Amino acid sequence: MALERAFEAHHGIARWMLNSAKSVYDVAIGDVFTIPVDDQRRSVGQVLGEYKSALYVIVFDQIFGADQDPSLQLEDLTGSQPLFARLIFDSRFRPGMWEIIGHAAADSERYLPAFTYGAAELDGVKITDFSGSRVRRASGPESKEVPRRAIDSPLILEKAIQAHHGIGRWLPAFEEVRYRPGIAWSELFD
Repeated sequence: MALERAFEAHHGIARWMLNSAKSVYDVAIGDVFTIPVDDQRRSVGQVLGEYKSALYVIVFDQIFGADQDPSLQLEDLTGSQPLFARLIFDSRFRPGMWEIIGHAAADSERYLPAFTYGAAELDGVKITDFSGSRVRRASGPESKEVPRRAIDSPLILEKAIQAHHGIGRWLPAFEEVRYRPGIAWSELFD
C-alpha cells in the first residue's frame, strides 16, 4: 500500500513538471506580447531577435487597460518608440504572465544592438553584431557607449516597466534596461 502511494506521488509530480514545462509559450521573432503593469493595465512589447537561448525584446511606451485589445493596433504599436529593451530569458512567457497577443514584422535592423567585449589594456575592445558573427575593433567612444552583452531575468524588465508607470520604486539598475538609440548593429557595420 505504501509503495503504491509512493509510486502515485512520484508520477503525480512528474505529470505536474511536464505540464509546467509545456505551459511556456513557443516564442518567435516578431511576436507581440503584453506585460502586466498592475491588475488594470498592460504594457506591450515585441520579440526582435534570438541569441542562443535568450530573446531580445523591446517594450513600447504605450499602455492599455485590461478591457482594451492591443492586438487590434499591432502595426501602430510596433511603429512607436521603444521605452525599454533587453536580452532576456523566456521564463515569463507563460499564461497569466507575459501573453503573446499577435505577430508583426520585426524591425530588427533598426533595433537589434551591437555589443562590445574585451579590454583596452589587453587586446583592445571589440564590437560585434547582434549574432556575434561579425567583429571589429571598437573606437574609443564605441567602447564606452556600446553595451556589453548581458542576458537578464525578464523580471528586471517587468519591474522597470511597473516602476515607470508608478508601481513600485525606481531602482538605478532599471537604467540598464532603458532603450538607447544609436547602438543598432546595422548602423555600426557596413
